[in-house]
Amino acid sequence: MENFSNYFNTNGSAVANGKTNSYHRSDVCINDSLPKELIIRVFSYLDITTLCKCSQVCKFWYECAFDGSNWKSINLFDFQRYVQPKVVEKIAQRSRGFLRELRLKGCRNVTDEALKCFTELCHMIESLDLSGCQNLTNGTCSYLGKNCSLLTTLSLESCSRIDDAGLEMLSSCSNLTCLDVSWCSVGDRGLTAIARGCKSLQRFRAIGCQEITSRGVEQLARHCHGLLLLNLNYCGQGVTDEAMVHLSIGCPDLRVLAISHCPITDQGLRAIAGTLSPAAAAAIVGQATSTSQQNGIPLILPVVTSNGSVNHQDASSPNNNDNHGDRNSTVNNNRRQKTNDSNKTTLNPVGCVSLTTLEVARCSAITDIGLSAIARVCNKLEKLDLEDCALVTDSTLAQLAVHCPRLNTLVLSHCDQVTDEGIARLAEGLCGPDQLQTLAMDNCPLLTDAALEHLGSNCRKLRQLDLYDCQLITKQGINSLELHYPQLQIHAYFAPGTPPALTFARRRRYCRCCRII
Repeated sequence: MENFSNYFNTNGSAVANGKTNSYHRSDVCINDSLPKELIIRVFSYLDITTLCKCSQVCKFWYECAFDGSNWKSINLFDFQRYVQPKVVEKIAQRSRGFLRELRLKGCRNVTDEALKCFTELCHMIESLDLSGCQNLTNGTCSYLGKNCSLLTTLSLESCSRIDDAGLEMLSSCSNLTCLDVSWCSVGDRGLTAIARGCKSLQRFRAIGCQEITSRGVEQLARHCHGLLLLNLNYCGQGVTDEAMVHLSIGCPDLRVLAISHCPITDQGLRAIAGTLSPAAAAAIVGQATSTSQQNGIPLILPVVTSNGSVNHQDASSPNNNDNHGDRNSTVNNNRRQKTNDSNKTTLNPVGCVSLTTLEVARCSAITDIGLSAIARVCNKLEKLDLEDCALVTDSTLAQLAVHCPRLNTLVLSHCDQVTDEGIARLAEGLCGPDQLQTLAMDNCPLLTDAALEHLGSNCRKLRQLDLYDCQLITKQGINSLELHYPQLQIHAYFAPGTPPALTFARRRRYCRCCRII
């Protein structure tokens, strides 16, 4: 499309299709003086509301407003209450192959039938947000898998009626790079299907999917080596250190890892940092192997060979035909021994050294040992959430101050053992003066006004500070900090003092029965 200046000359003439038409601005209709493609281009800069109003001016503007090129990206979040299935169908009929991005977040009235019509007409769709569309079922996943092969970004957050069967049908969208199934009824079966069908996956969110375990994470690590973001917050007890071992081997480029409220220990963090020994990694996976064998579940292990390549082998044996007599059993044992001697394979966690965000809130078993390993290796760390990690002490803050110069967000809420000394080390460290912007240290009972003095003296970029229920921090300390940094938002609460007892003069009492009338 040419620039607007190409259509006009200095004399007020319109240039269209190589012809120059002179006119007087006061008595010429804009529809006659401007080419249709130019009006369509002007309309492309309007929001949905204004565009719909323009469509009511005249029939010509109606055609221009609803030209498919103006509907490449549609966001209906502001109209979520009023979006009925017919609206989605009409959008599909108008935009057809032009539509690339559609956001239906919170549009609860949208149904599978509306998405069926949409996917059949808008098969060029690349980004689709269906989060909060609670009426959608596995049928939508089926239509997407059949008709939308170019889909790269999909959000199904809070679509609770979608389960593993839906993800199996959705796995046909092999170009998916970003998928959000948070709070859906999905587990390892669906995760396995996605991992095998969508190997280009880079961002995966499954918050609150408590049926996902380390088995499913293993499949992600095995097939999706380009994974950059993984959010498994609130996935429950099934995501353990074993999952961290698999991620440290299969996903070395991981940038964001969120595993809050999962039973991760220092061993898992050491695996992510790449400092866990092969023997310890084998022991962690070996325990899972025993459990899996007892449950009749085959376990595929990622192993690093002597030349550095990653292979995947059945943990039970190289040959599973061991039930045909003693002779076959002997042959298989010899074959297994030769395989082990020739390959010399080991579980060798290489780590996720490019990690920028780590969320381990309420991972109560984590201590300074695991976090120190993360701090020493993951020098690009920018955000760290340690809320409710009660075993963390000043030692972790000292390591962060020395090794993490890019740290800008740190959550220390309910870290009971953190003291003023740790905050001082952090404020004076590499990240304190020029990087630290958000610091949450509410419910830290050992902190005093001295911590605020250290922050005020060093952290020039600090923008938000949470101090709820820090009993030793006073209003005077907060006021002093606010004087130095008026742009700083401090969130604090002080319970009002007990009001003094009110004293009233005793009122004379009269006996009603003796009252003189």
